[in-house]
Amino acid sequence: MEAARFDRLEAKIDKLADAMIKLTEHSIKLENLVDHNVVQDNRLNRHSEAIDQHAIKLAMTSKTSNSNEWFVRILIAALVSSVAFMLRS
Repeated sequence: MEAARFDRLEAKIDKLADAMIKLTEHSIKLENLVDHNVVQDNRLNRHSEAIDQHAIKLAMTSKTSNSNEWFVRILIAALVSSVAFMLRS
């Protein structure tokens, strides 16, 4: 009678040990996922900063190119006007 009782207790302890092992494995997997998410967040932040820096450089060059484009358009208009004036006579 006692042996059967000890066998049942032993089986329950084995089930508890298996459950603890599974919980530990899941805990390790969750920690790895959290670490991976932190790494990905850091990578995305670096990319975001690089994109912001490129946007700033692009805005600065677009201001310069807008003023250059304005100057070229006025120069072309002046040349066309002077050619038309010369051809009129």
